[in-house]
Amino acid sequence: MSTIDWLGLVGPYAVFFVMLIVYYVWEGKREQQLRERYDEVDHAE
Repeated sequence: MSTIDWLGLVGPYAVFFVMLIVYYVWEGKREQQLRERYDEVDHAE
């Protein structure tokens, strides 16, 4: 197999896993902000 074939075979999986990691990091930050907002509302009452 040539290098182009390997890139065509492995490239989409690599892109998928990078996008998955970015999504989990982004979602973790969003969830952290929601928890902080919920704690602020909970302590305000």
